[in-house]
Amino acid sequence: MALTKEDKLFLKKFGLKVRQLRESKGWTLEETEEHGWPSWKHLQRIESGNKNITILTLERLRRLYRISVDELFK
Repeated sequence: MALTKEDKLFLKKFGLKVRQLRESKGWTLEETEEHGWPSWKHLQRIESGNKNITILTLERLRRLYRISVDELFK
């Protein structure tokens, strides 16, 4: 199924939130691997809004940043 404009905008906004969380920790993309993220390149795609993630990835982001799922969507 093709992404709509609204879908793409949502992914961009979500990616920006994920980037802000990482930057608030003072981590580079590469440093996220030291904190348990499997691939900084995968995270880069999420942050840029170019990756539609799974529920499992959502859970991994929550654990990485030690936040609630709700906070990912604020």
